[in-house]
Amino acid sequence: MSKAINTRIILSFVTLLLAASVIIGGTIAFFSDTETSKENEIAAGAIDLKIDNTSYLNHATSSATTWELKDLTPNDLFFNFTDIKPGDEGEDTISIHVDDNDAWACMDMTLTKDDDVDCTEPELLDDPTCSENDDLNDGELGGLLSFLFWTDDGDNVFETHESVIASGSASSVLDSNIVLADAVTNNVGGLPGNPLTGGQTYYIGKAWCFGTLTQNPVADNNGISPIVDSGVLCDGSLLDNASQTDSVMGDISFSAVQYRNNPSFTCDGTEPSITPTPTLTACLQADVMLVLDRSGSINSGELGQLKTAAKDFVDALGLTPLGIHAGQTSFATNGSLDHILSSNSVTLKAAIDALVSGGFTNLKSGIDLATGELAGVNDRADITSPDKMIIITDGHPNRPFPSATAPVAAKSSADIAKLAGTEIFVVGVGSDVNTSYLEDDIASPGPGHYFPVSDYSDLETALENLDICE
Repeated sequence: MSKAINTRIILSFVTLLLAASVIIGGTIAFFSDTETSKENEIAAGAIDLKIDNTSYLNHATSSATTWELKDLTPNDLFFNFTDIKPGDEGEDTISIHVDDNDAWACMDMTLTKDDDVDCTEPELLDDPTCSENDDLNDGELGGLLSFLFWTDDGDNVFETHESVIASGSASSVLDSNIVLADAVTNNVGGLPGNPLTGGQTYYIGKAWCFGTLTQNPVADNNGISPIVDSGVLCDGSLLDNASQTDSVMGDISFSAVQYRNNPSFTCDGTEPSITPTPTLTACLQADVMLVLDRSGSINSGELGQLKTAAKDFVDALGLTPLGIHAGQTSFATNGSLDHILSSNSVTLKAAIDALVSGGFTNLKSGIDLATGELAGVNDRADITSPDKMIIITDGHPNRPFPSATAPVAAKSSADIAKLAGTEIFVVGVGSDVNTSYLEDDIASPGPGHYFPVSDYSDLETALENLDICE
């Protein structure tokens, strides 16, 4: 009996050992982890250009030539008026929208017909050469219709701050190409060389007049609608019967081309280049923008030396109404336009004196603001008044965010300025600047465009040696 009990105890113990080994064996494993990335994809983006149009005829809405944002079809006509009379006028706001991706954009117009069509008795009296032959370009209407295109803010009213893109007779304007945005020109309110931003809407205003069109812009931001005041006047009182029954027709097309990896695109297909070296006479009428670093790396003593040197440089330029004009931007965490281009050295030096240092280094913003001023209403024709930019900095760009790409952003802005024809000079102050970056990526190429100085006490000497006409 005792032997049997012991045997059962031993067997039970063995069974427990086996069970334990199974349990322990089932939980032994090396540490591990698995992460899975599923459905990885590379997909092509899209450049999808859409156009809408809001149209008016004689200060009333024209529903026949108005449509919502869409892809254009052959039935979408910017003008379709078959019974106009002298003094009639029309206005349109064309809105341009590129989905998702930044893009260059061009507008191409082709005059396909300027025809006499029929020769009525009154028309023959004023136009004895009127002929009903098959010649589609023997009419007078194209020369009597006046057109105006401008950069609009969306209200279809021509205002004083809005820039004219093209103007003239239908026979010339409707047979031309307009740059909306390419590597050299921007006619939609951006800086020269900037593309259309994906997802943003841009506006072009168009007005026409059967007669003499006179620009009569409404005060800035006071435009209501063409029903109230279009900003243009139309007078057809001087017209005779020569254009009776004449017909003008034209094709208008819009195109968009990707901006990414295509920085040098131009609507006319030419390679953009820096404006040729101007004559000495033209150089002595230059438009000069100072771009001054006022970041926190500049202490009060150095800022005082910067101000003194910059003001002496302004005096040396010898600003006059018919000579050199100058303006000034500055940059820290953000940039600011401190003085517009003008011949007033007193107010310019006062703006320089008002600078206060502090913050980070946003060279891109300082360059962009100067480029904008050199392309704005205060800029004179570049052929007679070439554009110059003088940058003074003691640091390395670290704004806008992300700071790691801030130098690339500043270089891109400098490239755009140079493509637009601006000659850039750079003075690098101190040992913290990246000399190769400022000389190779920011300044214009060639000797005499980059000046390194050890500290701000040497700045005045550097500016004395800077020759904008060399």
